[in-house]
Amino acid sequence: MLTEGLQDYIEAVLICEKEHGCVRMKHIACRLGVRTPSVNAAVKELARLGLVSHESYGLVELTASGRQTARSVYKRHQMLRRFFSETLALPDNLAEKTACGIEHHLDERTAARMTRFMRFLDSQSEKHPGFAKELREALIDE
Repeated sequence: MLTEGLQDYIEAVLICEKEHGCVRMKHIACRLGVRTPSVNAAVKELARLGLVSHESYGLVELTASGRQTARSVYKRHQMLRRFFSETLALPDNLAEKTACGIEHHLDERTAARMTRFMRFLDSQSEKHPGFAKELREALIDE
């Protein structure tokens, strides 16, 4: 199992790939707000685990296994961010911060259950348009 830090790095590789088309160490450093030596150490460990390939001063590329892992971490993060932002009506910055803190501790069964719960709420909101408004009003701080 990957440490929380390495999960952040592999997710950053995936996001940087989407944003830039290719991934350089400086992209990851900028995304995570860390220095390049930290990125270098993390990328070496991800490469040792077979999740990325990287030649000195070259691009960082996800392996098939790394891509699967990165997508799983990213999907869990996005689901949590959406849950906190849309379902619980938290401000976006707080939803993002909370999702980042929890994503590493959420098991697959719980994540799947939360995803089904959110789909159920979405379907109820479509069937009963006032439902979403009432839910938000019930959750807003006074």
